[in-house]
Amino acid sequence: MAARIALLLALASFYAIAANTHATRVNTSKARGDQSGYLYDAEVLYHNWHGATPPKLVDRNRMPVYGGFLALFYDPAMSDPEFFVLGRRLNIALSLGLLAALAFVFARFLPPIAWMNLTLFLAFGYFVFKAGYVQSELLFYSLFFLAFLTCCSLFTRRRALPTLGLAALCGALLGVTHLTKAAMPPFAAVFLLAYFGNEAAGLIARRRRKETGPLSTTERLARAGAGLVVLVSFLAVLAPYLSNSHRVFGHYFYNVNSTFYVWYDDWPHASVGTYSHGDHVGWPQMPASELPGPARYWRDHSLAQIASRLGAGFEDMIVRSYHTFWYLKYVCLFFALTALLIARRPRAFADLVRRNAGLFAFLVLYAIMGLFTTAFYSPISGTGTTRFLLAHVLPASFVLFRFFTRPPFAEATGTIAGVTVTTGHFHLLVSVVLGLDILFTVWPRLMTTYGGF
Repeated sequence: MAARIALLLALASFYAIAANTHATRVNTSKARGDQSGYLYDAEVLYHNWHGATPPKLVDRNRMPVYGGFLALFYDPAMSDPEFFVLGRRLNIALSLGLLAALAFVFARFLPPIAWMNLTLFLAFGYFVFKAGYVQSELLFYSLFFLAFLTCCSLFTRRRALPTLGLAALCGALLGVTHLTKAAMPPFAAVFLLAYFGNEAAGLIARRRRKETGPLSTTERLARAGAGLVVLVSFLAVLAPYLSNSHRVFGHYFYNVNSTFYVWYDDWPHASVGTYSHGDHVGWPQMPASELPGPARYWRDHSLAQIASRLGAGFEDMIVRSYHTFWYLKYVCLFFALTALLIARRPRAFADLVRRNAGLFAFLVLYAIMGLFTTAFYSPISGTGTTRFLLAHVLPASFVLFRFFTRPPFAEATGTIAGVTVTTGHFHLLVSVVLGLDILFTVWPRLMTTYGGF
């Protein structure tokens, strides 16, 4: 135990040194990567908190949680360069805190070597590349994972009070995550669709079999009501922000990216569209017939054009994942082992899916939604798909780790060159490869890769 703690402390020290060096050598311009925008938001929020009259509006592009975090440490006596330096240091410290919190969560679900591998993969696969930037991404990725985890847990809860308590926490996490980056309504909709569908399917099945089942009436009501609790908690957290959006922009869920920009063919079109007509300070002053939206996009584009846009987005995911950070080969390893275990134990996998049909449906719907929305948004981002794709890397990796560390898959064996191998050997392989990459690969790649996409 002592050796493990010493190793983690040494790796944390290396992480901090690497992130700080990257911040000073590579991330030298606050105007790049929307960092100046977050610094400006922090200053606005600081002055609003200290009685600015009238209070300024934080525009509906970036969300307020990360700017609020920076504002806690802002001092009006600082120059802009000084605040930029402080912002980078704060984000590095925040990233270390997030990694520690996530490692604690991993340790509650995974055996030691597995949670350590997942933590190191997360830390040196992409966290260290993005730590030295004044951006909300790492906070968003972490909150998104916690919201995802609570959503998954609701499918397996049975007792009434814990289920409702977890549902309230789930909705609150979804709300805070949305206030960090405006990307949660589609995810929340997918979860609620899968959750209510699962509950309805279970109720119909029990009635057809004329069974009361192991759940009491109170427990059934708690499970059915948990979805509503998630929704109410989600909206309650967002209520002040949504009310302000409706007052200024006339719409509750207003965000320039999801309301307008995503429906343009590329950023140059968006920049001369609603952006140039004041979409960041109010509803854009242009004819309703010229406003972009899903109906107009569907009307003006053929299926071939839509397919081409999606195809280019998927290609961008692969190309940028290969050329930028250091997570791709590990994700490929995780999926390869999962496919091999399914092939070795198909009946066990089918039984696992059958016993967790609602959760499995949620995971499939979420994967489809996440991949297709990321691909579709690619031409608008201006920097490709990587920063959006990374939101889904940790949830996917965690699900795969849970899969191949649970029986009977954890006990599966195979033979390579006459030698019997187990999943334990896979974890050992990942540990060795991670160690070699940290020693020889991460540093030079980190010093030549701009991470603020």
